Amino acid sequence: MPILRTISAPARNIADLLFPPTCWADPHALESHAGLSEASRLAIARLAAQSYCHRCGLTTGPFAANNKSHPCARCPERLAGITRTARVGTFSDPLVTLIHRLKFARNWEIAAILAPFLHHAITTVAEESHTSIDCLIPIPLHWWRKARRGFNQAEEIAGETAKLSGWKIQRPLKRIRGTSPQARITAPTVRAENVKGAFICRSDSSLAGKHIWLIDDVTTTGATIHAAALAIRKLPRELRPASINAAVICVTDHASPPP
Repeated sequence: MPILRTISAPARNIADLLFPPTCWADPHALESHAGLSEASRLAIARLAAQSYCHRCGLTTGPFAANNKSHPCARCPERLAGITRTARVGTFSDPLVTLIHRLKFARNWEIAAILAPFLHHAITTVAEESHTSIDCLIPIPLHWWRKARRGFNQAEEIAGETAKLSGWKIQRPLKRIRGTSPQARITAPTVRAENVKGAFICRSDSSLAGKHIWLIDDVTTTGATIHAAALAIRKLPRELRPASINAAVICVTDHASPPP
């Protein structure tokens, strides 16, 4: 547990007694259950109900054939480098507000609120593709950024999600190079270059033949997940997992379908 959280937890508990917390996503909602108002839960449910490609994670149209086994027409727009993707929804409210409060306001409780939605998304994709969930691997932060932030949001989300079904968490990835924040970069090619070679994967037999799921909060072009997957694919053949999958809270669904 981060030191900052240990220090701030008692003060936050006192504040909750004096000022009962409302919805994390909508401060104007006077009633909430487990941190979310009914309206916010319904809004997330609507996002989660959208049809999307289970390989690249992009939203598919109402008349598109969503073949879970093969790339959709938009898959080439993303550098996924993975077998399948599970997501909660697009980068829209109330998910955006929740992610920002988790990452930048240090509201760690939000990871537990998001976890059931991600758990459902992973379970759905895994069952439809007849794929097991052998372990969750949070995308690591560089040690310096983690020290400045005080925690890694991907680890928080992965940890809370794993608790729901007892899924195993492994941390074979290490971020060896500090990079500029991806959110500040718009060009896909620059994003890919920014994280190129940023990860290495520990060489042991713990991933061999396993179906692994990389966990992150947001993916835009897929560059970060692609770089992490590439580091894993560099393992000797006998040590490689059976499949590398991804699970995220939000997909930035900004790209237009090809003509």
